[in-house]
Amino acid sequence: MSGYTPDEKLRLQQLRELRRQWLKDQELSPREPLLPPQRMWPMEKFWNKFLRDQAPWRKVIYKVYQHSIFTFTCVVIPAWIIHYYLKYHVNVSMFSECTKPYAIVEKKPRIFPGDTILETGEVIPPMKESPDQHH
Repeated sequence: MSGYTPDEKLRLQQLRELRRQWLKDQELSPREPLLPPQRMWPMEKFWNKFLRDQAPWRKVIYKVYQHSIFTFTCVVIPAWIIHYYLKYHVNVSMFSECTKPYAIVEKKPRIFPGDTILETGEVIPPMKESPDQHH
């Protein structure tokens, strides 16, 4: 037996038609793609309205704005972070004996009765007993 049966021929014909229809459906109409309306940030809306009039002074103001944003985000804020890190976290001993000139001061060592103060040689007297004993 050679060739396709009538059922197989019908199935192949239907598959060919489906493929042709699928390919035809993939073509975009002039109305497609239908995209949602663009949403803009308030500052972007402002600058778009501001720059509609192509006056040179408006372009200069916009360039100054852009450069100020760049300077603030790429120069001032990183410099601020570096300054903070150097001030509070790095041992700086260029000009003084202190290793951390502006750092948090370390706590003084605890002193208990009977301890001797090194600078004066004084011995800390024992604590007085309190009459109510509520410690």
